[in-house]
Amino acid sequence: MDPQATTSFIPKKPLIGESRRGSTFGLLMLACILIFIMSLVAAGATFLYEQYLKSAIISKSNSLSVSQNAFDQGVIQDLVRTDSLIRQSKTLLATHVAPSAIFDLLSNQTLEKVQFNKFEYSVGDSGVAIIHLDGSADSFSTIALQSDQFGASKVLKDTVFSNINISTETGRVTFSISAGVDPSLTLYSRTVAQTSSAPGATTSSTQL
Repeated sequence: MDPQATTSFIPKKPLIGESRRGSTFGLLMLACILIFIMSLVAAGATFLYEQYLKSAIISKSNSLSVSQNAFDQGVIQDLVRTDSLIRQSKTLLATHVAPSAIFDLLSNQTLEKVQFNKFEYSVGDSGVAIIHLDGSADSFSTIALQSDQFGASKVLKDTVFSNINISTETGRVTFSISAGVDPSLTLYSRTVAQTSSAPGATTSSTQL
């Protein structure tokens, strides 16, 4: 009698699910490995860049120290003091007053028939120079012309004629003048500049 084959009606479990789970796990592992490797590379690059920066800073500091040591500190201090003296000299020169320029102004502005016998100079609180003059002229018309002459000057301000009288001794007309002077006229630096700009000049001249 032929043996009969045993037939089972229980279906075998498919292997598809296990295959899918295995491939998914493999992809996750690969991704984790790649991320880990990238992290190591980034950390290494950061470390190397940090070391490069430290090395560059040290190198620059050493170069600066060498450059500083190359100069004599005593010479540097002397140069600093000299520069300070030069700056102070320039400041003094810029603010130094030379009243002699006023005499040049009066010499150029005074009419031939006018004479001055008294001159006073002072500086007001605002820094404006003030001059007071006593003089005489041959006539009232000459005084009027002199007033116009001073009034047209760009450096004389608020010119006032006063105490106009006829002298019983000389017959000339006496008067007094007070006027402000533009500060730029009396600056020593301007006088020096005008003297040096004029070839062969020995005295300064005033531009009116």
